[in-house]
Amino acid sequence: MKRNKYLSNIALLAVAAIGAASCDDFLTLYPQDRVVEENFWEDKNDLEGVRYGAYKQLASTLDHLIIWGDIRSDAYTLNPVYSSSQGSYYTYKKITEGLLDSTLTAYDWGSVYTTINFCNKVLSHGEEVLERDAQFTRTEWEQMKAEMTALRAFNYFYLLRAFKDIPYSNEVINSDEDTRAFAATPQMEVLDILINDVRQVAGKGRNRNVQLIDTRGLMTNTSIYALLAEMYLWRSALREGRGFSTDSVRMDADSVIYFGQKSLDYLATQNQQLTSSTHDRPSKKTDDFESGLTNAPLIKNEDMENDYNAQRSITIDSYEAIFYSGNSDESIFELQFSQENSRKNDAVTHFFGHSNGTHFASNEQAMTNAVGSKLVDKDSRMWYSCMRYTTDMSRDQLEEGYCLKWMDNLYYFTNGRVVTHAENMSYHNWIFYRQTDVMLMMAEAFAVLGQYQRCRNIVDAIQMRNMLDQKTGLSVSSDNNKDKCIDLVMRERLIEFVGEGKRWFDLVRYAERIGGGHNPDPREPQYTDGADGVAKMVDNYLAKGAYSRLSQNLKNRLKNRYGLYCPIYFKELRANKYLIRQNPVWDRRKGMDTEEE
Repeated sequence: MKRNKYLSNIALLAVAAIGAASCDDFLTLYPQDRVVEENFWEDKNDLEGVRYGAYKQLASTLDHLIIWGDIRSDAYTLNPVYSSSQGSYYTYKKITEGLLDSTLTAYDWGSVYTTINFCNKVLSHGEEVLERDAQFTRTEWEQMKAEMTALRAFNYFYLLRAFKDIPYSNEVINSDEDTRAFAATPQMEVLDILINDVRQVAGKGRNRNVQLIDTRGLMTNTSIYALLAEMYLWRSALREGRGFSTDSVRMDADSVIYFGQKSLDYLATQNQQLTSSTHDRPSKKTDDFESGLTNAPLIKNEDMENDYNAQRSITIDSYEAIFYSGNSDESIFELQFSQENSRKNDAVTHFFGHSNGTHFASNEQAMTNAVGSKLVDKDSRMWYSCMRYTTDMSRDQLEEGYCLKWMDNLYYFTNGRVVTHAENMSYHNWIFYRQTDVMLMMAEAFAVLGQYQRCRNIVDAIQMRNMLDQKTGLSVSSDNNKDKCIDLVMRERLIEFVGEGKRWFDLVRYAERIGGGHNPDPREPQYTDGADGVAKMVDNYLAKGAYSRLSQNLKNRLKNRYGLYCPIYFKELRANKYLIRQNPVWDRRKGMDTEEE
């Protein structure tokens, strides 16, 4: 009998927790019985339990989100030191070389749809709980509704960036029967729906929560506006690459800037409220570095240059606050992990750590291209993103470079060069949105609008925060056209967000914005197939990274815009082959004619 993998992850998974009060609470399982569930939704605590369950479920999908959003990019090379603990080594080797396979469990999207179903549960039962629980106010429900609507959109946004055309529904899924008409919906249509949904709740969420971990770990107005900015950035790229009117592309770019600034404004207010609350934290000195944006102060690396010149161990204030301490003043939305509550972030050591079992090393060739060879040792981000690691401070021979930004890093000098030593700690939070991400979204939008100086000012500000002996940014006056400014943003995003699960999605957006091609789109023949954008992305970025020897092969394998997206997991096609079609680039018909056990 055929069984829908999507349903096995949703309908048969317990969805409720009783009495949850914060992200740290233990989630108790609720029996999967429809009659019992009808009697479950009695008060606010029932909604809260499922609400927090959605975030716990989101954390369980982190490996998949990283695979979809990052590891195909130019940022990494496979760890050259193979270990038997690298059970996925050859899977990742295939993925990075453009040999995607629909039988790989990496493309099973069921767990993300489970998170969406959690959100739909809350949204579908909120009104009835409001009627039953006199202690649950309309204001509280509207705030929760905004949060869950945004979190649902956040997860759908991951899916449409990873798979392009996806099944979409805002209905609760309880059984196989509920998915009989659950067909794939075109990417552009889903994105329009998500933007409209989130716009309706923008500004209606919480500004902050009682606990700091909930303020940064749950979706507030700050992250809702950041999500809107990014979705508009993607729509501007998709529209531009498909030949939509210039006015529509520019209107979307304007919206990126408007909602990006709203996110920064709300973050500033949030930080002011936190400072005046009982959650006071040691303040860090900040500087706007002449970014030209309001409410965009960046944590200043105050003593970095003096420590470097004196050959002392270096403290990088921004790194310490953002990655080591977590929940910094630049944080917008990050998943909460802690040793105290035995919540370990295994993803960082699985993908980006420094042990023999780690799957990826940083691609120093790509990083050097991003910052320029003369400034490699002067960009502090290189020290913890891809500088070399050694376990012995007395050794002169250094090992392979690794992305260590999520680890507990120590800095010292060997033969006059900064070297990174890291403790293998993996309880740091995972950051989905932070301030520089929003700033660089706005920079890209300014490039689309032809406001090149404003684009350069933002990039320069972020660079100056991280540079030694650098009083001005790295952009030059010749970066005065759209292509060069977008390339400037792309290079800055590479070095700023390496190891944060974003790079492949950035490359997809870049290729989609260029679009072009000589053939019609395989599914939407009113557009060209985007082959020109794919080829240019390979030439400008992938070919300058670790897989440069494969540049022509990658062009042939990716073919057109569909090659930028993941194959649909073959079990999904078995279960619903009439409503969901395989990505045409990866349609090799593997396993399609056999029944699932």
